[in-house]
Amino acid sequence: MIVRRSNTNNRRLRAKKNSEAHQLLELRVRRDSVKHQRTKKMNTALIKVAFLGVLVIVSLLGGRALLDKFFFKNPDYNVQHLEASLDGVMTVEELQLMTGLHQGANIFLVDLSAAEKVLNDVAEVKKAHVERLLPNTIQISLERRTPIFRLVSSPEEAFAPGQSFVIDQDGMVMVPKKLEASLLELPLVEGIDISHLVAGKQLQDERFSFAVTLWNILSNSKNSELITIRSLDLSRDYCAVITDATHARFIFGEGNLPAQQERLQKLLAHCQEMGRQVETANLILEHNTPVTFRSNSEVHFSKTALLTTASKTPHAH
Repeated sequence: MIVRRSNTNNRRLRAKKNSEAHQLLELRVRRDSVKHQRTKKMNTALIKVAFLGVLVIVSLLGGRALLDKFFFKNPDYNVQHLEASLDGVMTVEELQLMTGLHQGANIFLVDLSAAEKVLNDVAEVKKAHVERLLPNTIQISLERRTPIFRLVSSPEEAFAPGQSFVIDQDGMVMVPKKLEASLLELPLVEGIDISHLVAGKQLQDERFSFAVTLWNILSNSKNSELITIRSLDLSRDYCAVITDATHARFIFGEGNLPAQQERLQKLLAHCQEMGRQVETANLILEHNTPVTFRSNSEVHFSKTALLTTASKTPHAH
C-alpha cells in the first residue's frame, strides 16, 4: 500500500511539472509574438514617416521652383515705379538711400515693414505708409510733423540750420537741415533747458505742455488775428509771459485758462474801440486786471514803424 501511494504522488508531481513547463513555454511564445508584432509596427511607422518626409521635401522643392518661376524670379514683378509723396521731408534719392527701396528689385522680396519702420524713425515724419501695388509699383507716403515753436536759450539766438531746435504739439524735437521762411515765423519758447535735447526724442516737460495748451487756446480763439504770438517765456514756474508782434506782454497763469482768455478778449476789444495799445497785462487776477497802456506818441511811432516795414516788404506776384 505504501508503494502505491508513492507512485501516485510521483505521477502527480510529474504532471504538475509538465503543466508548469507548458505554461512557461506558452508565455515565452506569446511574449516573442508580441515583441515581433511591436517591432513590425514600429518598422512600418518609420517607413511611413520616411516616405511622407520624402514627399514633403519633393513638394517643397517643386513648390519653391514654381514660386521662383512664377513670382520671385519673374521679371514682370520687378519694381518699375516708386510713387513717393514725401511732403517735403526728403528727396526720392534720400528715401532710396535710407530704405533700400529701388527699381529692379522683386516686389515680393521687398521688406515693406522694415522700410516703414525706418521712415517712422525720422523725427520730421509723423506717419509713414509703404504699400505694394501689383504688379510692379511701390507707393510711399509721408505725413510731415508741423513745428509750432522754436526752442531757444535767449530771444537773440539766430536760427542755424542743422543746429536749432523746433518742436511740434506732440513734443517731438526736430533739427531742420535747411532754412525755411516759415521756421523764422515760429514763436520762440524760452525758459526750457535745451542742452539735453535730442532730435527724434519727445520733450517731457509740464511747462511745455502748458505752453502747448495756451498756444492752442490763443490760436483757436476768435481774437487770434488781434494777437500774434512771438515768444513765450516759461522761466517762471507759475506763469507764462507771452510777447506779441507789437511787443506787448501778457501774463497767463496755469489755472483756468478759458477765463483768462475771456479777459484777454475783452481787453483787446476795449483797446480796439479806444484806439489804444497794451504795454503789459496780467490776466491771472480775476478782478481789476492790471494793465499798462502805451502813450499816444508810442502808439503813433509803433504804427508808423509797422507801416514803414510793410512798405519795404516786396509784394508777392
